[in-house]
Amino acid sequence: MKIEGKAFIITGGCGSIGGEVARHILAKGGIVVIFDLQSPEEGTAKVKTYHEERAFFIQASVDNSSRLEAACSEALKLIPKGSLFGAIHTAAIAPGRKWSNRLKDSINDFEKVLRVNAYGTFTVNAHIADAINSQYPDDGPFAPRETEERGVIINIASAVAHPVPARCITYGPTKTAVIGISQGMADFLGPYGIRVNTVSPAVVASSIMGPDRIPYFVSELEAGAIYPRRVSQPDEVATGIIFLIENSMMNDYELRIDGGWRGSSNWAGPKDPRSNALSLE
Repeated sequence: MKIEGKAFIITGGCGSIGGEVARHILAKGGIVVIFDLQSPEEGTAKVKTYHEERAFFIQASVDNSSRLEAACSEALKLIPKGSLFGAIHTAAIAPGRKWSNRLKDSINDFEKVLRVNAYGTFTVNAHIADAINSQYPDDGPFAPRETEERGVIINIASAVAHPVPARCITYGPTKTAVIGISQGMADFLGPYGIRVNTVSPAVVASSIMGPDRIPYFVSELEAGAIYPRRVSQPDEVATGIIFLIENSMMNDYELRIDGGWRGSSNWAGPKDPRSNALSLE
């Protein structure tokens, strides 16, 4: 599958991973429509640094279904007719709080993270898949299976989706849900010629991570990764995503980009390893 001339919606496209994916798609002649939370003025100024003519911005929140539906309709008007081919869903949140042994302190955080990361993934996939299919005749729910590839959706999960470590007790399960949603979507959308895959990075030097959490993760990677034992870069995630887009045989697949790291609490040392975590997700 060639990216040239095809349009992709990127949620969280003003962030580190989303922005890097946008640059890769644009370098291959594609078109990007960025969905993010910035004001229209700020977002447009940002994406025009990616490309003056083939990068567009629409303000949208992934947990707002009606706004997402409207944003997809706007996107179809911005790009050449019939060119919408897929989406890369990178938008997510990972709020941190001071460590506590009272699990009830995390309930409100879990509700917020679940809505954005899990509900948001289902909503993004649903509206973008519908937008892709709207470019073709509607043959009804049980039409013959398509033989022509219509598109691909890539969702971002995480290496902490399985197993879920204590430090990620709210964030981790929402990324487990992302994997499950992707599997269901792949099966549902297969007859329409739309593939769905998942990318599960480990620790990425990105805006969601922030500088305060990096030292903790460096020590965890040193203890638990196979090789390389370091924080990964957005470009390393982006190239994996491009592979899943371009290879038409990749479907219902989880691509782990993690250096072989498994993030369960490492009890090899003399003290509780969780005490090194500055915050609880």
